[in-house]
Amino acid sequence: MINKFAIASALTAAATLSHAGVIVSAQSVSILVGAPGVGDIVSTYDTYGLLDDYVSGETDFDTYMASNPLHVADFDISDGGTTYYYEWFSEYGNPAATVSYDLGSVQQTLGMALWNEDANGIGKLNVLGSVDGTTWTTLASNITPTNHAFNTDYGADVLSWGTTSARYIKLEMSACPAGGSWIGCSIGEVAFNVSPVPEPSSLAMTGLGLGLMGWVAASRRRKQA
Repeated sequence: MINKFAIASALTAAATLSHAGVIVSAQSVSILVGAPGVGDIVSTYDTYGLLDDYVSGETDFDTYMASNPLHVADFDISDGGTTYYYEWFSEYGNPAATVSYDLGSVQQTLGMALWNEDANGIGKLNVLGSVDGTTWTTLASNITPTNHAFNTDYGADVLSWGTTSARYIKLEMSACPAGGSWIGCSIGEVAFNVSPVPEPSSLAMTGLGLGLMGWVAASRRRKQA
């Protein structure tokens, strides 16, 4: 007799490898074109300017983005004589800039969120991925990010692509400004959508489930013989 509950458990275990992605921050960033600029490039991935934080590597990407998390419109804030930056602007005079974010290790990337800065922003955007920082694959091209209203807290554009292994995500920005008077590009925040790494227990359960399904199939063949 075939145990239907065993089959259901096997299928559930196998499905754990295909659940939604999680949102992650970059670990570092390099300015390839447009350095040094003004503000702090680290501010574009440290969640400091977001009104609702996420937990990198844990928060579900789709659920978080569905809540329409906003980025503050302010460029900086002074506290006790120290200035803290929320955004980054590339060096004045060049309507193009390029930055490369390092995720810290090779990840199965699914997409990203871009909070396009309100006062200036990005006119056109290409996104490329690489596992080694040398050979690049185009993930999204000729994107026109949302041109947000000036001095208003702003939401994110969500970009999606097929599952692609990458450690580095490069943003090639051009046609800047998108709205302001600063001749250069600007970023509010970025965050990335990656497939979560299954827990060892999940992998074991999946293997057990697949093995069980194989046993059920073999049992059927024996009965039919």
